[in-house]
Amino acid sequence: MVVYGAGIQNYMNDAPIDIGIKNNFSNPTSPIKGVALPALGIVSFLDHNWSERFSSSIGYSMLNIENSDAEKPSDFHQGHYALTNLLYHPVPSVTIGSEFQFGRRVNFKDGFNVNDYRLQFSFKYDWKKGFEF
Repeated sequence: MVVYGAGIQNYMNDAPIDIGIKNNFSNPTSPIKGVALPALGIVSFLDHNWSERFSSSIGYSMLNIENSDAEKPSDFHQGHYALTNLLYHPVPSVTIGSEFQFGRRVNFKDGFNVNDYRLQFSFKYDWKKGFEF
């Protein structure tokens, strides 16, 4: 999926604001004005069943905001998120798995960016199905 538009950040999970402040100093009665910020969002995920007992997901998403000229240098500009996992289904009502997640934040102008990594282990039991062997 690819989406591009101005003022659509409320529909994106990572985006902070839809409207930014733009300098308009040539007009003394309204030296600043609000503008809808353009944003580009990309999402791609694939789910794959290796066998009856094993499955995986892999995916990536990115959000890039075209910041206005009066925003703070530390405001959000770009985010990345990726994950991959391996899940084991010993019986239909149980899922056990591990997942690796990656996240990245880039600020508007202050040069700050950071990568974040997480390894997660999960167990899920579906009460509706019960134990079926």
